[in-house]
Amino acid sequence: AVVSTQSTGELLLTTKACKQQHNTRVTAVLPCFPYSRSDKSEFLGLPIAAKLVADLLKTAGVDNIITVDLHAAQIEGFFSVPISNLSTIELVCDSLKGRDVVLVAPDAGAMKRVTQLSERLGLPFSLIHKERGPDGGISQMTLVGDVSKKTAVIVDDMADTCGTVLKASSLLRASGAASVEAFMTHGLLSGPAIDRINQDSSIDRFTVTDTVCQKQNIETCSKLHVVSVTELLASRISKLISFDR
Repeated sequence: AVVSTQSTGELLLTTKACKQQHNTRVTAVLPCFPYSRSDKSEFLGLPIAAKLVADLLKTAGVDNIITVDLHAAQIEGFFSVPISNLSTIELVCDSLKGRDVVLVAPDAGAMKRVTQLSERLGLPFSLIHKERGPDGGISQMTLVGDVSKKTAVIVDDMADTCGTVLKASSLLRASGAASVEAFMTHGLLSGPAIDRINQDSSIDRFTVTDTVCQKQNIETCSKLHVVSVTELLASRISKLISFDR
């Protein structure tokens, strides 16, 4: 998965080399699109990093892009080449099918994903409304909905340091949830994330996909479970190859 600045640079150089040495089409497969959270300018003069990466990929010669669960749909508009933004909705459905749970959106940005799952699975859902203080940190979280005596499953696209999701988990427990789980597409799990998951008793299971390699994390965190996106990516790649022929 291309996430770091170094690996993004390597992708650009490899693409350029392929275009210079061979008259061929290049498809970049980026399961976790780099800098996808920088999809808008928060302050005057602050660059939109996701747009810059899109421009660099085009300049290097990329003809097609395959990625998974972009942080914001508007990122697709940054590209002048075809992009396949694959959804993990089916993977989440398979994981939750037949279970009696309450889906939880940890913020307004996750509501679309959660309501889609709710309609597909016929499950109830709740929303956590969060307010941020002057420093940008979360000052208050309020649960909208009922999770009493239920298993609550927090669903979102990305988990980084896990501060927000674990605060949400604590709130759900305090609101009467029998157990709490999380399902996140991109498990960045940077910094203190794994230690936080291990030490926080409010969360019972933490599921991510392998858009980011979890080999080391899975060895040190018994709560962590990984769902593969291999078949999802392989199917799209196969269709592209067939189309190019």
